[in-house]
Amino acid sequence: MHIALALLFNGVLLAVCGFAALRGGRPERIGAAINLVASTISTLMRLADGVFFAPADGLTLLIDIAVATGFFWLAVTTTRFWPIWAAGFALSDILMSLGTALLPQVQLFAYQLWIGTYAYLALGALALGTFRLPRDADPVIRNGSRRLWSEKHFQVN
Repeated sequence: MHIALALLFNGVLLAVCGFAALRGGRPERIGAAINLVASTISTLMRLADGVFFAPADGLTLLIDIAVATGFFWLAVTTTRFWPIWAAGFALSDILMSLGTALLPQVQLFAYQLWIGTYAYLALGALALGTFRLPRDADPVIRNGSRRLWSEKHFQVN
C-alpha cells in the first residue's frame, strides 16, 4: 500500500510540476523547482534510512523550513496569490512536525497523513495558480515580479 501511495504522489508531483514548468510563468517554475527538489531530497533520505520518517527529524525539519522560506519569498516578491497558500501549508507542516515531536502519544500515521495532505495541497495551489495564468499573458505578467509590475503600472512621466 505504501508503494502505491508513493507512486501516486510521485505521479501527481511530476504532472503538476511539469504543467507548471511548461505553462506557467517564472513564479510557477520556481514553485515547481521548490516542490521537486524538496520531494526528491526527502525521498532519498527516507530511502537511505527510515529514521527520517520520524516527526521533527532535524534534516527533515530543515527541508520543511527551506520550503516554507522559499514559498514565503515567492509570495512577497511576486504578484501571484498561490504562493501565499503554499507558504501557509508549509508552515502548518512545520507546526505539525513540532507538535508531533512534543506530543509523542500522537500516532505516526496521523503525522504522516498530515505531511501527505500538506504536499497535495501545496501542489494543488501550484496547479491552480498555473491554470489561472492566461495563455496569452504579457511578459511582465508571465515574469510575475512585483517590481516590474509596479514599474509598468505606476510610471511617473
